[in-house]
Amino acid sequence: MHNMMMGPLWGIIAIATFTGVITLGCFIAMFKFLIQPGEKDPHHPKYDILRPDR
Repeated sequence: MHNMMMGPLWGIIAIATFTGVITLGCFIAMFKFLIQPGEKDPHHPKYDILRPDR
């Protein structure tokens, strides 16, 4: 089934692959920053929220 609004199969596969790679990269970055955020500034607002006495 092919109509005028649908592109060639290789184009659809290329776009799906590109968006999949971008999505995978975002998930990798999310887990990296979740596990090891790397913020060391003692005046960062997260240290007010994540105090040990809470």
